Order: sequence, then C-alpha cells, then structure tokens
Amino acid sequence: MTEQPRRPGMVMRLLRRVGKRGAALLCLACIELIYGSALLDPLAPEAASPGYRWLASVLPLQVWGGIWLFVGVLCLIGSVVHEDSVAWVAAMSIKVMWGLLWLLGWWLVDVPRGWRSAAVWLPMAAVVALLASWAEPGSRRRPMWTGRPRQH
Repeated sequence: MTEQPRRPGMVMRLLRRVGKRGAALLCLACIELIYGSALLDPLAPEAASPGYRWLASVLPLQVWGGIWLFVGVLCLIGSVVHEDSVAWVAAMSIKVMWGLLWLLGWWLVDVPRGWRSAAVWLPMAAVVALLASWAEPGSRRRPMWTGRPRQH
C-alpha cells in the first residue's frame, strides 16, 4: 500500500495565505482581543487595584476594552488584506498609549509597579514597529508605512 502525500494542515495553509506579516498580525489580534475582553469585565480584585483605578479615572475600563477590541479587529482584517498599514499603526499605537498611561500612573499618582507595565508595553510597541517595517519575504514591495528607501 502506497502512502498518500501528507497535505498541509489548516494552520500551514492559513500561514501561506496570509504570509509572515499577516501571521504576525493574527498573533497581535489574539493579544488585543484577549486583553480587550479582560478589560470589559475585570475581576473585582483587579478593578480595585490602584492601576485599574488610575486607568478607569482616564476612561471607563469598558471603553478601554472596546478600544483594544477594535484594534484586534483591525489586526484581523489587516492580516488578510494587502494594505495592512492601518492595522500595524493601530497595534503599535495602543501599546505606546498603554505603556505611557502606566508610566504616568506610576509617576503622577503613585501606581505601584506602573513602571513595570510600561517596561513591557513600550518595548512591545517597538517590536511591533520593527515587524511592520519588514517586507513580506519574496515580495518586491516595501511596507507602505515605512516610506521610500533612501537614495545614496
């Protein structure tokens, strides 16, 4: 009996369809959607923490959750379309904003360990910016939002 050639799994087919940039956006979409969902209905001890009280004083936690969910949806859409710059900018911007909010909370209203959250979210924004600047392997097109290469 001859063995049938193995067909690629669903995940591999999806990765081939969306490419590496799209796969990165799918990973970011998971982060944004999970984090946003958690903010919509935080556990009582979390909501009572100084950090969450600080965030809720800026905007209600449900609004923050909605913003994160919106960015997650943008990342999902960006993963399957060619023009993905909106998704990349949104994914980077939410992390910069979130990191700066935690940093301000630590600095202005004494949110304990706010600097630690900032130390996670701000470098994560830098990683997103780096990923967004990479062209899809095998493509001659540069990412739209990174600008034109310099002529020497």
